[in-house]
Amino acid sequence: MPQSNNGRKGFVAGTALSRGVRVKISSDTVIVSGAGEEGIGTTTESSAISDFVNVRLDSHSVEATASGAITQGANCYGAAAGAVSATLNGRRQGIALEAAADGALFEMMPVGVNS
Repeated sequence: MPQSNNGRKGFVAGTALSRGVRVKISSDTVIVSGAGEEGIGTTTESSAISDFVNVRLDSHSVEATASGAITQGANCYGAAAGAVSATLNGRRQGIALEAAADGALFEMMPVGVNS
């Protein structure tokens, strides 16, 4: 499982990106966050479409256990036995930084008051 390094993580660019723009996860890539859209961080360099780009995350990342399949970019909510799932259940716990199968450990960026 890839981990962020000093608050940074590499992603595939879904479009050409300039340095210093806010990005969000879209499918398996990152794209520019529009006005009023929640992002995951800011690019630290420019990149062409389909190239890897480093993103300084808005928050640290943590390792979480998936309850059910979770897609990259999905909102994660509390589930039984301390796991998280993509099923809406109470307050959002984080954003999946990678896809995960049921029971797998994956990288998640916490959001909210306790992030």
